[in-house]
Amino acid sequence: MASAKRYGPAEGKGRITIEDYHQSKDALNGLPQTTAERVPVTSTPNVFSYRAYVFAKDPALVRRFIKATKADVGGVGGHVVAADEVKSAITQFVLENNSFRGEPIFTSLIVTHTGDDVAVTGIMAETVDMTVVDELMWDALQLGADKAKELGLYGPGQDLVADAFTGNLRGAGPATVTLPFPVRKDNPSQTVLLSFADKTEPMAFNYYATGAYLLPRFNTGLVIASSRMKRGYIFEIVDLDTKAQAVEAGAHPRDQKALDGKMEELAKGLQEKVISLRAPEDLYDIEGLCRSSRFVVARIWSRNETGERDGLGYVCSAERLHNIKTKKGFTYGGKDDPVLLAFAQGDWPAPGEITSPWAACPMVAGDCRGSHYLHILPMPINSQTSYWSGPIISAITLSCNIHSGRIGAISDQFALGTPWDYVRAKASELAVQFRAAHGIRQPATLPEDELEYQEGWKERRARLEREFRIQPPLTFGGNGNGHAPAERGLRPAGRVDEID
Repeated sequence: MASAKRYGPAEGKGRITIEDYHQSKDALNGLPQTTAERVPVTSTPNVFSYRAYVFAKDPALVRRFIKATKADVGGVGGHVVAADEVKSAITQFVLENNSFRGEPIFTSLIVTHTGDDVAVTGIMAETVDMTVVDELMWDALQLGADKAKELGLYGPGQDLVADAFTGNLRGAGPATVTLPFPVRKDNPSQTVLLSFADKTEPMAFNYYATGAYLLPRFNTGLVIASSRMKRGYIFEIVDLDTKAQAVEAGAHPRDQKALDGKMEELAKGLQEKVISLRAPEDLYDIEGLCRSSRFVVARIWSRNETGERDGLGYVCSAERLHNIKTKKGFTYGGKDDPVLLAFAQGDWPAPGEITSPWAACPMVAGDCRGSHYLHILPMPINSQTSYWSGPIISAITLSCNIHSGRIGAISDQFALGTPWDYVRAKASELAVQFRAAHGIRQPATLPEDELEYQEGWKERRARLEREFRIQPPLTFGGNGNGHAPAERGLRPAGRVDEID
């Protein structure tokens, strides 16, 4: 018998309905229009805000959190875009079960997609048990996977890699991050930058971190601001590759049993291998670590008067899905499609400073079959992937009232009709040129151990390995003993299917 759910309407209380929420799409009802025509430049998310709390006359001055959870639960036409029916099913489930002990779990929330990944982002109070929120998210995404299966979408439930929910979303497959809001009586406004990436890995967000928080060429405030920014930041960098850690600890890379055993040992208790470095003092060390996929800036802290850790203002879902144990062992090869939450303005970089590194069209790992390097496309929120299948990134800013827990308004940082149109065109041209020039060859493809969906290549590689021989090199003339191709054991010609 399944255990009772800890979320949902309390006993004796009526079912929560859509009428219990204020929707931002209705915010201008009854007001005069200031624009005669409107040209849509973005698919702005609709904000659902719990009426009884968001519009309370005296909102409580409590610690609040913003939480973003994202997963691929099935895509249209392959890994292209999330289906509207799936998004709506997830949204309805969350809204109707948005309760814990008679109080709302999310006082305000949005549901979005980037490529084929669906995300739920909301604000909650400290009174909410985070494991209950994770349970609600897991069940909502499972429902989305069921709807994807019903619709015949590709890969239903793909990112729900854990066998069952065990009390925590971390290590279960979905990308999820939580950032605590500051508690202050004055100035309830807080700007939050929310960024999603599809068809790529957490290392992609290192461009944000090592740009706006480290280098004045991206953020002038590091030099001229009078806020805490002038002291620099503290970076927490996580070693994401427990497979590499297992090999370094003595497990042979081809001994799957020993490798799995060591990885399981390293993963116990969801522990992280982390280092804290100071910016700008440790600039070379930070840049050195962040050049590879293995090391990711997971958190950034501001610094107080003595230069020590102060407030947390940046958090990314720094996980590798191939570190998660399933019934098949540590075999999942996901590029992890990360999510990021970051404060903006004040002690933190401005939104445009955070996103500015993408104007250079850097390349990231992922793309089609998760096995390439390619230039990332900065796209408006709720966009689909493109050729070959990405990678893409979206970023929006949320104006949040930390007293009431309301998302008041949203802006799209990569909207149409902005200079990002030029960046998209440039990245597209570079991507076509790069992939067409290199195809399956490196540097367009990833190193062998990072290729996804590679069982076919493993079989081919193993067959070819058996045909290699050790012999003297071919020489000609003098006292050399050259060999004709037939003498060297040239494989006889045959049909492709016979060879394979």
